[in-house]
Amino acid sequence: PHPVDFSGYNGGNVGIGNVVATPDGHYIYAPLEGAGYVIKIDLSNGAIVGSAQLANAHDVALAADGTVYAANYNAASAKLVALNANLDAASMVVLASANPSGVSGSFRPSGISVASDGSLYVNDNTRGGSDSILHYTVSSTGGTLSATYDATRSYAVSPTNNALEFLFGNNIGPDGLIYVAALGGGGSGSFSTRDPYVDGIYAFDPGAGMVSRAVAGFSEKGGTFGPSGLAAPKYLQFDVNFITANDVGVPEPATLALLVTALAGLGLRRRAAARHTMQR
Repeated sequence: PHPVDFSGYNGGNVGIGNVVATPDGHYIYAPLEGAGYVIKIDLSNGAIVGSAQLANAHDVALAADGTVYAANYNAASAKLVALNANLDAASMVVLASANPSGVSGSFRPSGISVASDGSLYVNDNTRGGSDSILHYTVSSTGGTLSATYDATRSYAVSPTNNALEFLFGNNIGPDGLIYVAALGGGGSGSFSTRDPYVDGIYAFDPGAGMVSRAVAGFSEKGGTFGPSGLAAPKYLQFDVNFITANDVGVPEPATLALLVTALAGLGLRRRAAARHTMQR
């Protein structure tokens, strides 16, 4: 491994969010939330070979054509943007800067994942118990990208939906479900028997338009452990050994690689890498 020199970005106080690697494993893209940049790192030598300013850069995702998607998480200047593979500032296109009509809360894009058809699933963290998972189709006209909200494959909070709180990273599983990391979840509907503010991994079924189950979690109310006792997850990636069960929507025992954020005091955060095993 090669060390990366972040000293040129906010004096090294960068606050790295979710990262993504190119398919060849040569480069990674990283959002520097504390410094307000998205950067590209050459893993062969640790050099930063590209950067673009984006305030409160929180998550990045990489499309098959090399397009880099990134989110500004700050409610005052929130936006979902697209950049070319070199992160040239002139290539930045704002795809969304406000919640679609009919979606509750303010727009705070956090997690991003790219589906096989090139469309996007974006976690919208309103920090008020009405978080959504928004689906956008992406098209190109004259080489310029644009995004269109698609309600049919989204989870937008309504009186009939279950409330989720503090959604952060998401990722598409080999089973086609959208797995989201939540620092707090629970509420109405099928989760009414669970305590509020359950940290955990939730599975969203875009075909049914609903959050179908909790994979692992930890109840902050009373310190009661839920499945697997997972506390404060923030980002997640799938291991190559993920196995899909024969019964739809229920994975066999498999491994998720998680970046867990432990919260302490007034918003102080400490990151640590952890691995947790999902059990049926």
